[in-house]
Amino acid sequence: MKTVHQAARGGLRAFTAGLQHDFLHAGGFLVLGAAAAATFSIVVPRSVLDLFTGSPWPSVPLLALLAVVLCVCSEADAFVAASLSGFSPTARLAFMVVGPMVDLKLIALQAGTFGRSFALRFSSVTWVVAVASSVLVGWWLL
Repeated sequence: MKTVHQAARGGLRAFTAGLQHDFLHAGGFLVLGAAAAATFSIVVPRSVLDLFTGSPWPSVPLLALLAVVLCVCSEADAFVAASLSGFSPTARLAFMVVGPMVDLKLIALQAGTFGRSFALRFSSVTWVVAVASSVLVGWWLL
């Protein structure tokens, strides 16, 4: 029979093992997001971004499409969005909302599971709803 002290020590080991696993798992995605943000900032010329940062209407769909193409994890979206400081807060919100809901790997997974026609319809509707929700919330709160 285990004593209370032995049970507490076992619980502490389980807690630290879980903490270590979650920290390393999330940390990897954070590093990936930071690398994606740095790469995007270096590769895309500032003159190209300036075409879209002047007006909020083209910047929202641009960042929503960028979220689909980049396919970064939702844990890393904040790093990428923070690096896009020239864009409006609503456009960055759209990036962070659309990214976890619609990206290339999810579309491929859905096409393989449910068929290509379903995946295209579902991802299109999801993208439109996510962008519209982001615009409404951004207009209301930001």
